[in-house]
Amino acid sequence: MHHWTCEWESCEKPAAQRTGDCLLCDKHLCRTHRQEQWHKCPKPEEDWESYSAQYATTEARHIDELRRRIDSSELCARASMLRNGIPCTVDLSQKGLSTMMGNQNCHAELVFEMDFIAAPGVRDWILRSEAAAMTYLQRYTRIPSPKIYDWACESDPENPLGVGYILMEKLDGKSIDWQAATLQQKDKVMQQLVDIFLEIERHPFKAIGSPILVGDTIDIQGLTYQSTFRAGKGRLGPFSSVLEWLQDILEAYLAMIASGEIDPCYPVETYLVHRFRQDIIGSLLADVSPGDQFFLKHPDDKGDHILVDDSFNVVGIIDWEWTQTVSKAEAAIFRERGRDDLADYVVKGRKIQRFFFALGVESSFLDMETLLPLFARL
Repeated sequence: MHHWTCEWESCEKPAAQRTGDCLLCDKHLCRTHRQEQWHKCPKPEEDWESYSAQYATTEARHIDELRRRIDSSELCARASMLRNGIPCTVDLSQKGLSTMMGNQNCHAELVFEMDFIAAPGVRDWILRSEAAAMTYLQRYTRIPSPKIYDWACESDPENPLGVGYILMEKLDGKSIDWQAATLQQKDKVMQQLVDIFLEIERHPFKAIGSPILVGDTIDIQGLTYQSTFRAGKGRLGPFSSVLEWLQDILEAYLAMIASGEIDPCYPVETYLVHRFRQDIIGSLLADVSPGDQFFLKHPDDKGDHILVDDSFNVVGIIDWEWTQTVSKAEAAIFRERGRDDLADYVVKGRKIQRFFFALGVESSFLDMETLLPLFARL
């Protein structure tokens, strides 16, 4: 079953993922009704002033709706209990709430003698995985990450707040600005990232999937891919091999392209590109050691998940939702510290990185002049 049905009157086709979601009118539209003759909302490339004004209005309405759902007194009571009764306050005003850290979560600051961050608004299954990943990092690794004090899913009957949340440590750092950093500052950060990758290598898993807390145990279960989650079927995985993983993901995306959920603009071209990837899986993995060990991979690649202090010391890695385990060919580790074996995985993994570029719903955001040449050398 698809995520959304087209909200145009009497239409029962599946809504196109992402490209069919209008942030202005809050409608989910199919490949047909998202076109201009039906959908009249302004486009940013044609009328930026109207688009930005309407976007700001819609965003404010969504935040206001979220604010009304949160029981601030229960949130403060819960947080205060965890701090041995120390009172706290929370600012849930429009100005007080922010969409930091990749624009995926809505953050509110709880004020004690030290600050906490509450992260409401994520789906239950993504939140469970994020909590599991962060718990694992704190328990078993030396990777700097925020400590979790409490968390609960929205569906938890014992959760009195009204929304899912994570109460976590606030780290004293800021997201690294790669564009503004000097070469020396970048090199310092990269050297620290090498240490983090080498620490990740010390903690292998036996399957490809996403970490999930089951009681007090951290298990690898199905992937927290929002795009491939299906009502009644749940998540894809876990997988015992890279081949099994890639085959299942591609089959899911091909079905979604055919139904109109992915890339309604160029469905034929996008389908063929994904079908081509299906054909080359065997040759793509020829240089990859099969192995039965997989490693945690952070989902972000923009760099804003890396927090540094004023001296460019890495003080923490944040935003662990959508974390999954992958093979070494995907776990980027540099040719440092005499580990040529790991460096080979990076060099030979370039094709795999290109293979995953513009996969699934991400293909909707590329024009054909960009999309097709990407695969010319695969």
